[in-house]
Amino acid sequence: MPTESQELNIGKVLYKGRDETIKELANYEFKEENNDDAIDAMQYATKEMTEGEMSITLKFPKEKVRHFLKIYGLERITRKRFKKLLMGCGMQRNDAEIVTNAFRESEIQYTPLAVQKIIETINMEAEKEGK
Repeated sequence: MPTESQELNIGKVLYKGRDETIKELANYEFKEENNDDAIDAMQYATKEMTEGEMSITLKFPKEKVRHFLKIYGLERITRKRFKKLLMGCGMQRNDAEIVTNAFRESEIQYTPLAVQKIIETINMEAEKEGK
């Protein structure tokens, strides 16, 4: 929640109570050179909320949402990029096309995390066959 005082926001997760007063929910270490402090604060606040009975609504600008999705490998990518990433990991073009078609038919989004999971699965299966 934005406030007029910038120093009030640094290192603190705040919320507005029912009585319209701003209260502190959690503290976190703030470092100017680390851009992930906001993410760490949200993870901490979410952990605190899930242990109790509390809910929260967060509003983020579109560019921040894209940044968060990119950090966790959940940002959507194009079909072409998805195939190229699979091929870059050693998959043949025809096999990458088959995987991409399976994703499209299942209506699963193309993400970098999905590429990572596919490659990990292939590696685990190859290790099982090798034993």
